[in-house]
Amino acid sequence: MDGHDQKDVGMVTATFNQTAMFNVTDAVSINQPLSEHADVSVTDSIDGDIDSQLVRVGELMRNSLNAPVDWPATAASLYHLSTQGSQLRARLALLSGMAFGASVSHRIAAAAAAELIHNASLVHDDLCDGDTQRRGQAAVWQRYNPNVALCTGDMMLTAAFRAALASDSSEHQLALVQLLTDRTSQVIAGQSIEIANPTTPTEKSSENTPQVSHKHQKKVCLTDYLQATLAKTAPLIALPLEAGALGGKLTSGEHDQIRYFANAVGLAYQIIDDLDDVDVTHLSACQPDNFHDYHAWPQHWPSGSTHSGFTYPGGPVASAMQRAVRHASAALSRAEKLIANFPDQLASALAAILAKLRQQLVEHRQSIASHLHYYPGKSAS
Repeated sequence: MDGHDQKDVGMVTATFNQTAMFNVTDAVSINQPLSEHADVSVTDSIDGDIDSQLVRVGELMRNSLNAPVDWPATAASLYHLSTQGSQLRARLALLSGMAFGASVSHRIAAAAAAELIHNASLVHDDLCDGDTQRRGQAAVWQRYNPNVALCTGDMMLTAAFRAALASDSSEHQLALVQLLTDRTSQVIAGQSIEIANPTTPTEKSSENTPQVSHKHQKKVCLTDYLQATLAKTAPLIALPLEAGALGGKLTSGEHDQIRYFANAVGLAYQIIDDLDDVDVTHLSACQPDNFHDYHAWPQHWPSGSTHSGFTYPGGPVASAMQRAVRHASAALSRAEKLIANFPDQLASALAAILAKLRQQLVEHRQSIASHLHYYPGKSAS
């Protein structure tokens, strides 16, 4: 890890106190071990248990739709769920439940509920963004129509609450329903910030005369950007971890650390995901005004043509990529420190997720070299 990975390089990072969606104090140290569970030995055959429980999770998800299968929203929900995906959130809920001592029935309820909320958000995201493909198949709105897609997302949201009722006790059912309510409302509110004032990208300049201007006036301040970004991403990262764990012995300090972890990963994930939209080999596509105001690219675009009298090497494109990569890297570094305190089996699964994000970040850093190859010494004037 290079020196840039150790700090934010001038970028402000959000704490949970900056985000109204997570009411967490600053009293919890990220170095505080989860002593009660740190050396817990999980005696289950982890892989076998997870695989068998995932089958039951899928059954509960489908049964929780609770409507005739030939009705459009039900049929569309079953179609979307059949594409399956990685089931990452279900796996995390199951592992978290194991790590913190939750019963099998609670783990399955928590995993089904978290996975349904996630899938509902995907159906609605595809509709909002106009994405025609999901998991290599036609998106729900494309296969059916936008109105059916809206109903499909709503159906899966309500199915998540029905799935929560399959937990092992009324106490855990209530806790799970309350958690689903909190995290779902946070994600909806966060997404609404981004789509409330859609911006129209400026007309791209001709590829024959590629130019990128340093002049860009940010319409959203950094604090508002961070708050909106965390609100729409962190809750669905925290949800499966919290959902599984709350059926076991989860202290308030441990709960806080899960949410700090989700906060760090959520910020890194969104920046990395936004950078996937940027093609640094085509200058006309890199203009910050081509992206919406809450996108990471315009947020990390350098303001003004110089900074402390120094012109950015490689121009503003290279500078924006460097700043975004460093910001995401700092967030990942915080998450990497936090997982050292989680129970072993859960920590291993989380480490694999962070390693994949770190690799994506490396690829984005390498894209700067591609930019300099295509536009060596290119001035942004």
